[in-house]
Amino acid sequence: MEAEEQRGRRRGRIATVMLGIAGAVLALVTAAPADAKSQGSTVQITINVPAMVVDNLCNADVVNLSGDMTITTTTTPARNGAYTVRTSAVANNLRGQRIAPPPMIGYRGDDRENTYSYIAPPPYPSTHQVVHWTALIPEGNAPRMYLVLVIRETTTADGTTIPVFERAYLVCKQPACSAKKV
Repeated sequence: MEAEEQRGRRRGRIATVMLGIAGAVLALVTAAPADAKSQGSTVQITINVPAMVVDNLCNADVVNLSGDMTITTTTTPARNGAYTVRTSAVANNLRGQRIAPPPMIGYRGDDRENTYSYIAPPPYPSTHQVVHWTALIPEGNAPRMYLVLVIRETTTADGTTIPVFERAYLVCKQPACSAKKV
């Protein structure tokens, strides 16, 4: 019974985390629209992760996490009328503290950029679901966990790709960046 209650509380905290992240998307920060020659663009969004409590599902640590993750999407024309979309994610200031069980230890994002490229074929608009992640590294004796962000990217006929935050979740095993046509 006690284990079932703990799982229920974790699920509730995870749902709260995902809603907190979803409500924290700042917006389009920078957009360089397509020009007539390049028919490509660069768009950047910053997803703000407010101070929130998350469960490290790998070891049951409860961690207070905050910071920003920036997604940069660059679109360039391909020879066949499609666009090559290069999408990168980096979380330079993601930080946290274990608040339970004692002793307190810090967590930090790995500050590495991960990049994934895919082809956005016509007809336009062309929409893809893209997966990015960042490692959350404990500064003590605990396993890593990974914050996974799912972004919906829509490429228009002029080569502009617009990323929109869709959802986030935590996993214990390093995921792969990916994209699939929606």
